[in-house]
Amino acid sequence: MPRLELSAVTPRVLCVRRPRYLSNSYIVHDDTGVVLVDAGMEADGSDMLAGLREIGRDLRDVTAILLTHWHNDHSSGAEALRQATNATVYYHRNEHPNFSKTAVAGLRAKIADVIPETGVFAAVKAVLGESPPRAIERAQFVGDGDVIESRFRVIETPGHSAGHVSFFYEPDRVLFAGDALAVCGGRLWFMSRFLTDSISAARASMSTCVDVEADAICPGHRGPLNAGLANHRATLRQYLQSGKPWPLIS
Repeated sequence: MPRLELSAVTPRVLCVRRPRYLSNSYIVHDDTGVVLVDAGMEADGSDMLAGLREIGRDLRDVTAILLTHWHNDHSSGAEALRQATNATVYYHRNEHPNFSKTAVAGLRAKIADVIPETGVFAAVKAVLGESPPRAIERAQFVGDGDVIESRFRVIETPGHSAGHVSFFYEPDRVLFAGDALAVCGGRLWFMSRFLTDSISAARASMSTCVDVEADAICPGHRGPLNAGLANHRATLRQYLQSGKPWPLIS
């Protein structure tokens, strides 16, 4: 199984996918510059660097790093990439304790710090420390309705985590939904309920996402969806409005 799969969602949006973990990050590259949406699973940012090479861009082109939430499958490379590019990092204020590594203290934090950032240990390290492997030293907070870099609209979508946000790339009408929802079996669906902090908030955020008039939805896992999207959005909206329970298995 390859370590990375790189594929175009639109001519200006590249998906960086890790088949082993079914996780995605994205690179938006246009005439204004390069923006990373989530920062990959490698603490040194090497997976995102591979994506930049694929499109013939380099670190000097990166102007912003947008983080949907703190989980390490979305943010591990953020601080290394920030330092390498001098790009501005953006995330929601409610994620700051995790990104600054102050969410957990004492013995638990000390244990998390000594666990290696490799293989299955990376997930254990993140869960124990409730943080990515490296604290983000400098960032800018975002809130609902903010527009970043003149073309990314912030949409607050809490539930999976307290400060989860999604980003709508207006030129191509692409919604980067992080873990606010999932694409399963070629349809829009629910993330695992066991990985969701607040079921009620997450359901409301799913409704927010399906109401966005997007031409493509790029989730944090499995793969993007850009075919028959109007029908998929309508089907999920109907399910949410019906009041049916959160599925046990996504």
